Amino acid sequence: MTTLLRLIKEGFELFKRRRLISFANIFITFLMSLFIFIGIFSYYFINQAIDYVKGKLDFSIYFKDNVSKEDITKLKNILENFPGVERVDYITKESALETFQKKFLSNPVLLKALNELKINPFVDYLIVKTKNPESYSEIAKYIESSPYRAIIDFLTYSENKNVIQRFIKISNYLKIILTSLIIVILTFCLLIIFNLTLLSIYSQKEEIEIFKLIGASNFFIRTPFIISNLISSFLGFLLAEASIIIFIMKTNDFWSKILFTLNLQQFLFLNFWHINLYIISFILISTLISSLIAIQKYLKI
Repeated sequence: MTTLLRLIKEGFELFKRRRLISFANIFITFLMSLFIFIGIFSYYFINQAIDYVKGKLDFSIYFKDNVSKEDITKLKNILENFPGVERVDYITKESALETFQKKFLSNPVLLKALNELKINPFVDYLIVKTKNPESYSEIAKYIESSPYRAIIDFLTYSENKNVIQRFIKISNYLKIILTSLIIVILTFCLLIIFNLTLLSIYSQKEEIEIFKLIGASNFFIRTPFIISNLISSFLGFLLAEASIIIFIMKTNDFWSKILFTLNLQQFLFLNFWHINLYIISFILISTLISSLIAIQKYLKI
């Protein structure tokens, strides 16, 4: 226990002695933590945008005028039990007419023309919404090959198909690009920490040689460097955490103007412990591994 406390003390002393390298380590870890935070919030932003667009995606099934409500209800029940379907809304032609009249209440010319028809020009239809955009094609294929196709006038899926497929591709590409970018940046940061550790060891070359001559173990030599790097990493993480919290609290209203479902402050505080635990664990473990590799390389263990 005494030896461990002494090594921790040595680590703190080394942190204070090599001020320039400690500052560089803090700055690099600050940037690394910042990029991880930005990555997490970017994923949140993309997912919120995807959910928003998903809510706008649907396709409608319009029936022929002489179709019975019983047949429409049967198809509705089948589609509701279809994998990936979130909900199916049945809009009657009476309801469609009423909605149209309310929507164009301020346009008397259009309403007068509608009244002169003396018939309801609308038809019954279903609105299908799915949990995943990929499910729309499967549902469309089923409808096209089912006996119910005979009672259907047309589907809007063919009109929305390109939009849905483009949306799926763009969302997937965005996630891949974001993940790749974060991996590259984090790898670059870890390489800098690795080289800073080598530089730190080199600057303490004579001291290390003396320790080795008097028979000090590799554990005794490497531990102060590891502790010093971990201190730098922890301080860098705290600075990034504070910066992110201040930034979010100052700009929270701005993000909701871009997308009304965005609430970065709520997202951060609801997931505060999970986010911070994952980030600090990654930072400290990465620093530990890169420090061990750097020290091992120098000591040629």
